[in-house]
Amino acid sequence: MLNSILKWSIARRWFVVIGAIIIALWGLFVIRQMPLDVIPSFAPPQVQVQTEAPGFAPDEVESLITLPMESALNGTPGLESIRSSSAVGLSVVNIIFEENTDIYRARQLITERLQQVQSELPEGISPPEMTPTTSPIGDILKYALTAETTPMMEVTRLADWQIKNRLLGISGVSQVVVFGGEERQYQILVDPAKLQQFNVSLEQVTEATSGSNVNAPGGFLISPDRELIVRQQGRATSIADLERSVIAERGGTPVRLRDVAEVKIGKAVKRGDGALGGKPAVVLMIKKQPAGDTVEITEAVEAVMQEIEKTLPKDVKLTRTFRQADFIEASVKNVQVALRDGIIIVGAILILFLMNWRTIIITLSAMPLALILGLMFLKFQGGGINTMTLGGLVVAIGSVVDDAIVDMENSYRRLRENQRAGNPIAPLRVVFNSSVQVRVSVLFSTIIIAVIFAPVFALSGVEGKIFTPMAITYLLAIGASTLVAVTLTPALCALLLANSKLPDDETWIARQFKRVYRPLLGWSIGKPKIVLLTSVAGLVASIIIVSGLGKVFLPEFQEQSQVVAMNLYPGVSLDTTRRAAFALSEELKDNPDFETIQLRAGRATGDIEVNGVDFAELDIQVTEGAAKNLDESMEKLRASFDKIPGIVPSVGGFIAHRIDEVLSGVRSGIAVKIYGPELEELRSLGQQIQSVMGAVPGVVDLQLEPQVPIKQLQIKVDREAASRYGLSVGTVGETIETALNGRVVSQVLERQQLFDLVVWLQPEARRDLENVRNLFINTPNYGQIPLSQVAKIDYGTGPNTINRENVSRRLIVSANVSGRDLGSVIQDIRTQVQQEVEFPGGYFIEYGGQFEAQERATQRLLLFGALALVAIAVLMYFAVKSIASTIAIMINLPLALVGGIISIALTGGDLSIASLVGFITLFGVAARNGLLLVETYNTKFAEGMGLKETIIKGSQERLNAILMTALTSALGMAPLAIGTGPGKEMLQPLAVVVLGGLFTSTALTLLVLPALYSQFGKFLMPKSTKTHSSLPNTSQLILSEDNGVAQATNNRG
Repeated sequence: MLNSILKWSIARRWFVVIGAIIIALWGLFVIRQMPLDVIPSFAPPQVQVQTEAPGFAPDEVESLITLPMESALNGTPGLESIRSSSAVGLSVVNIIFEENTDIYRARQLITERLQQVQSELPEGISPPEMTPTTSPIGDILKYALTAETTPMMEVTRLADWQIKNRLLGISGVSQVVVFGGEERQYQILVDPAKLQQFNVSLEQVTEATSGSNVNAPGGFLISPDRELIVRQQGRATSIADLERSVIAERGGTPVRLRDVAEVKIGKAVKRGDGALGGKPAVVLMIKKQPAGDTVEITEAVEAVMQEIEKTLPKDVKLTRTFRQADFIEASVKNVQVALRDGIIIVGAILILFLMNWRTIIITLSAMPLALILGLMFLKFQGGGINTMTLGGLVVAIGSVVDDAIVDMENSYRRLRENQRAGNPIAPLRVVFNSSVQVRVSVLFSTIIIAVIFAPVFALSGVEGKIFTPMAITYLLAIGASTLVAVTLTPALCALLLANSKLPDDETWIARQFKRVYRPLLGWSIGKPKIVLLTSVAGLVASIIIVSGLGKVFLPEFQEQSQVVAMNLYPGVSLDTTRRAAFALSEELKDNPDFETIQLRAGRATGDIEVNGVDFAELDIQVTEGAAKNLDESMEKLRASFDKIPGIVPSVGGFIAHRIDEVLSGVRSGIAVKIYGPELEELRSLGQQIQSVMGAVPGVVDLQLEPQVPIKQLQIKVDREAASRYGLSVGTVGETIETALNGRVVSQVLERQQLFDLVVWLQPEARRDLENVRNLFINTPNYGQIPLSQVAKIDYGTGPNTINRENVSRRLIVSANVSGRDLGSVIQDIRTQVQQEVEFPGGYFIEYGGQFEAQERATQRLLLFGALALVAIAVLMYFAVKSIASTIAIMINLPLALVGGIISIALTGGDLSIASLVGFITLFGVAARNGLLLVETYNTKFAEGMGLKETIIKGSQERLNAILMTALTSALGMAPLAIGTGPGKEMLQPLAVVVLGGLFTSTALTLLVLPALYSQFGKFLMPKSTKTHSSLPNTSQLILSEDNGVAQATNNRG
């Protein structure tokens, strides 16, 4: 089949060339339509369910809401794990599904299960709701609205009803979260003394308020010739309307709301707040849908925001505080520059080696076409452009021209030999014969690279989601280059070389390399034992070096957007959290490293990030200069925290935090999870582990998850006393809820905007313990009595929040690492915990976060890497038809490790998943070069040459091709290896390994293989001509095709 493709391409060479140009132009158009993002989507499919339960304590939320929901959701098809959090008045359940689960099918399954459990949940709570579908890095923009004179309540109204609704109408926007400000409410603030004075109950006030704001349908008024709609317009339109609403009648005089309560527009109780630069602000967080193009959606949102800004009051300032597209654009630009520079370097290498415009065009034409075809194939698979897919192209730069180099170099050499021959054959026949000669090595090298990359596809979790697109893009580009090598390259050789006068001599650079290589080759053949022992010593030394290298999961992103998570002691108020954050903002405001400092404290309604009022996040935008030395800037930031007592910070980049959260549920690199039934025992174990970890060097941002007892006001109804007054527990509970928590009884329509109408006691009546005890409750027959007569009211303690994972209570001790590698820190923590902490029965520990993922990924890569090497050995045998030759090639592969390991050590780096992927890439190129050299030896043996002559001539013959492929593959990645900046973080460790490894691998290939053949030639030489005839590049196979190609090419030549 391949012979037929080659024959067709040479015969119809103009058609192939024109077709390639058309495909390239079409590909450029297709590529422009691909979505753009920073990294591939890395989170598994997950659904979050939130259930509002106003007034419920965390342990009540856990028992009455979270546990029934967990029981109902367990067993859902595709379910991987469940994490939940039960906080004050809120249950949050995160359902994580297996990879490749369809998210919309998952949401449908969750909906069905929620319908089954809803009847088991307590009355009075909101129905469970699924949050909108988004991704962990779905935040694309953040804005802060500040004002000089406009009230914050009005600014909040603008954000909630104008800006938010406008933005949700943009295609691709999933959610707009409004943080901070003052939510507008119509409030009926009841005076308990007035209730007693007019003998009116709180329940009657609630009913009167609800009944004063109702529109009822009136049907139709129908006459013989027309029909009119009857409308009963009973909705309140002003404060005065509400004040005039009647509650009851006493002595012939109506008792109105204004008689017993203050009716006003006030602000709702805050559970979250926002600020910018230490000033109150309303913060807008715009999130995109998972499959949306971040840059495209960002530009659409920004266009709308520019229009909105013109309509805002003059003193209201709109400040953009976060733009993910900046990092995306910078990252993609950096990788594009690396791609451009790599192409230039590869072109320069080819020009130096070839010094012939015809051969340069042939080889360089393969590169853009293969890269464009690779991206086109990726587009048809539904992929997009990001730093990892572009990185796959950078890694493939050198490799995509390898096949063209091998084919062109062989054709070029054979045509020159044919010109010098006394009886030359037809040039087109020479092109065909030379292409046939290398076609199997080209095909097998591509298959080998595909097999060697197979372990990358075995990666799971975050690391698999990140690196698999890179591997797919790389393989698509390599596959496209193979297609180009058997179509366009032979066609161009036939057009540009076949009928041209070619120079007799090689280029100057090729001659110089051969001049240098000749004595080294002679030394290798003459002293093979020294060469082999030196190689083994180098391998042993590199293994020793690798044992001392640090281990990390992924390199750190060089983000300008940093997030500082702040935990204060549970039980503090939102005002306390805000003041602490303001103090930190004041400390940092004069630091030139930080451009903007934005506060988000507590939580916002509908936000997927559920936190208490004792939690805050600072969105800090660092300057471009500070981002280049991010570690130093973060140390300054941590030093500022040390000046403010009571704050436990966790510092990290926006993307890094999100990756950590997906891995472990917390935004830290290390997560030590403790499981067990009793909260008190969990806290005790957590404190012991926190103490142990605090003594480990390199541990920073250490914190124990704040699940602690906090002070509560507990009201326990005396059932016997309540029954004597004719009261049920439910009646007492409803009165307490309305009095202390406030009850939303209706909504007021104002300018097509709805605002809650709330009945509540006046603030001074619910301020302390005595006021609550003296709260009057209406009885059926005994008038009003104090709450203290039917309930015991006192202070107590209870948990502030209860977290669970996989049907067990869970507590986390989290930390980050600074100044050391992750692997050694975790090893020290494990050792110390095992020695110093004893776990009771029913309690156990797990090490999560980055280390867990790094350990899992390393095991998978090593296991599947070993299997891939076995598969490569089998493929090598089928290629060379010799067990001995296969062993010779395989021996060369471990030697490729030497340069890669040394380059990591010299650059002061750590072993990461990116480095391991680099070694996989390195093995692929080393295997290709080894196969080319051994195939050439076997060809020489088949021609009847002796051992020494075969080694010398075969090595020199393949020298240029091996050097060109190695140098293009290595130096093509030099811009990634030596540069810094966003976008290169994941790819730089990979490039360092390949760059360093290919230099030593190529040198060892050109010296160790000749030494192996010199030392063990009698075992490595083919034993019979039968072996030779099975090779695809023998003269017998070439001659069998001559007549067919000659006829086809002569007809169209």
